[in-house]
Formats: sequence, C-alpha cells, structure tokens
Amino acid sequence: MVKKSAQDPQDGSLQMKIRQYLVSARPNPTKEEPNPKVFAMRVFARNHVVAKSRFWWNMRRLNKLKRANGQILAVQELFERRTQAIKTYGIVLKYQSRTTFHNMYKEFRDVTLNGAISQLYQQMSGNHRANPNAIQIIRTSVLTKGDEIKRSKSNIYRGDGIKFPIVKTIPRASSRKYKTIFKAKRPNLYRS
Repeated sequence: MVKKSAQDPQDGSLQMKIRQYLVSARPNPTKEEPNPKVFAMRVFARNHVVAKSRFWWNMRRLNKLKRANGQILAVQELFERRTQAIKTYGIVLKYQSRTTFHNMYKEFRDVTLNGAISQLYQQMSGNHRANPNAIQIIRTSVLTKGDEIKRSKSNIYRGDGIKFPIVKTIPRASSRKYKTIFKAKRPNLYRS
C-alpha cells in the first residue's frame, strides 16, 4: 500500500500522482574495485518500485550498468519546501514517437514540480500520443525572471497586479447550529 503524500492532488482525477525520487546505486564490489563509484539520479515515478525500474533503465543506457551487476543503496522521496506559491517550471525532455526520437522544451505553471511533471505527462499523451514510459526528462528548472520565460501562455498570469472576479458565491451559515442539509428555497449563487 502506497502512503498518500501531502503533495498529491486533492482530486485524483485531475492529475497523475507523480513523485520525485533520488535513487543512488553502485556497481557490485570486486577484488579489483572494492569501493566502486556511486551513481545518483533524480527519477519521476508513481512509486519507489517504478522509480528503481526507471533508474536501471537509464543506467543501462548512460553508464552501461545493469541491475544484475549493481546494487541500490538508497531510494529517497524528494519534497518541495515551498508549495504555497505558483512557479513556472521549464522542462527539457526527449520522447520516442512511432518513427524517431524528439527533443522538446515545455513550460508549466504549478505549485510543485511533481504537479508540473503530471501536467507534462498528460499533455504529451493527449497531444503527441506519447506513452509515459517513452518520455525521458532531461532537465527541469524554476523560471523566476520574466526574460527566462519563452512561452507566451506562461506569461499571461504573471505579475503582481493581476485580479480575478468573484463570479460565484456560496452562502454559508453563520454558525454550525444554523447549518442544514435541505433549504426552503434555492440559494442565489451568482451576483447580479
């Protein structure tokens, strides 16, 4: 049973529950190399089992190290410090289509990097029919300055003076003792 994280979305239908893991491993010690080099990689996955699998998939291609010839030292889930502010994330990725590999850069606005990666997976599967297993995330960054942001849709909601109108008001009881399930008349939810 996977423990529910505090950074998981409240409505499970809106996002994939992607988590960020730091997986560290090393080759098996031998007589020639009793203390082998330790490799660490940041991996995005649904749980720690999938994170270990993705780690070995990448290690086999990058460092020619297979699961049979290595051992995992630690799998740690990484959490964000500040999840109250919305940030713009820039993500460099590579994905495999039916014909070839494509390099891509995307920007997403979210409160956590896990949420931005969830948006990325959903958009790639919707627009490009890319399987999440075929997507390799190369680099992520938080874009703080206005000139770092390349996509115009990420710049729309940036700024301190932005305001949103209140179009729907839900009348609430002033105290718990006045709260009822059934009302005598239908409430007016929209301002006139």
